[in-house]
Amino acid sequence: MKNRLILAAIAALTFLGDMYPAAADDRQLPLPDLTGLAGEEAQAFYLALDAVVWGYPIVFFEDLMRGRAAPDAEEKTGNPGSQVNELARVRQLRGPEYTQIATPNNDTLYIESFMDLSREPMVLTVPAVDEDRYYSIQLWDPNGDTFAYIGTLTTGRDAGAYALVGPNWTGALPEGLPRIDSPYVNAVYWGRVGVKGPDDVGRANEIQDGMWITPLSAYPSETEVPVDVAYSQARVEYTPPADLPEDLLFYDKLAHALQFTPPKPKQDAVLADSLEQIGFTDDNTRFDPTTLSDAEKSGLAKAYLFANHIMDVNAATTGEEINGWRWSRHAGIMGTDYLFRATWAKWFTGGNSPDEAIYMDGRKDTDGAALDGNKSYTLRFEADALPNVSAFWSLSMYDGATGAFVANPINRYSIGTYTPGLVYEDDGALEITIQNAEPEDAKAEANWLPAPEGQFYMNLRLYGPDDSLANGTWAPPPVQKTTQ
Repeated sequence: MKNRLILAAIAALTFLGDMYPAAADDRQLPLPDLTGLAGEEAQAFYLALDAVVWGYPIVFFEDLMRGRAAPDAEEKTGNPGSQVNELARVRQLRGPEYTQIATPNNDTLYIESFMDLSREPMVLTVPAVDEDRYYSIQLWDPNGDTFAYIGTLTTGRDAGAYALVGPNWTGALPEGLPRIDSPYVNAVYWGRVGVKGPDDVGRANEIQDGMWITPLSAYPSETEVPVDVAYSQARVEYTPPADLPEDLLFYDKLAHALQFTPPKPKQDAVLADSLEQIGFTDDNTRFDPTTLSDAEKSGLAKAYLFANHIMDVNAATTGEEINGWRWSRHAGIMGTDYLFRATWAKWFTGGNSPDEAIYMDGRKDTDGAALDGNKSYTLRFEADALPNVSAFWSLSMYDGATGAFVANPINRYSIGTYTPGLVYEDDGALEITIQNAEPEDAKAEANWLPAPEGQFYMNLRLYGPDDSLANGTWAPPPVQKTTQ
């Protein structure tokens, strides 16, 4: 019966394959051959499939933190390196050179830190910002769930300091220092400073410089204090066993990650208990493949590949669809929706919750066909149907296989509120041209969002959205194909 269910699942997922071209990098993996899956291999497969989907976010979290703390972090990732509890400031808007996470934005400058709260709270300091300036500090846990915000839409525009407190700390905070509780000893400080066009980057950099992290023991401080590099390097240290098969690496990483982000007793108990059947020992903090048969090892290897495929398909099918665009009311706060949580980590790392910003994923035109750079499209917002936001909106372009921005001759990776030179119709409507070739018409060229030659997807971001999308009084326009 289980074999039939798996084969039925493959059949159901295969029709969505045109949404995803052949793997171009390690973000997309090949679909394993599950024909004849039975016995020990099948049992290991089913258990491991759950384990991969459940554990993917915390493994990804550890990989990101370790990558940021590496000596060659900027060279490898395009992102400034930073130790644990150290703030990294991304000084320029991201472009196609940045590939560490999928679907980054080109609207804000990032301020990021992977934080360890096991020793003491960390105090986050923010400056006062301009009246029309959007900024937010999103705090999310290793599973990708957002648990707090500091910023213009939540705490306002005034300067301030906030203590981020881990679950095991029992001390007292100084009077008047607001407290934010983290559900785990690790958390991410994921800040964004809005940039109002290329000429505004310098001012956004000044705001970044007014943000820093201070250990509570060093608070108050008017500047950043030196980071404990030795502690940081010890925290991120990970070396897989030399004899570990490459196709089982994920499971060793999962055991390592569970040392720092253990399962929640009630929420994750059943799944965590099953890990011992697929090689996990020492309270699930060690993976020992020597306890597994060759058939079981094969099941684990296939489960990792298949779980990744399910995440890829889920990215194109989850949530609510409106005019070909998908969004989720649960984005950024996934809880026990383990598949969506894994998908979010893989394809939409660090995405906001809908109260702060809405992300609408566009992958097909009005005919239901996958978006293809060999064709031309338009996206037309009528004058009374532009996005309803208190901050700003943007439409970004991504390569369909890698999730990265697309290099193009005008270096335009997104288009929206702050794009200079957009041409509106006399009645206020805005029509965006989406294609690979440079348009010949002057207006179309001004409103051109360049696409790659192959498949692509787009993300429509609404910063500071109202409730018109949620209550059905506004919808984004469909992507209209203009050439065959």
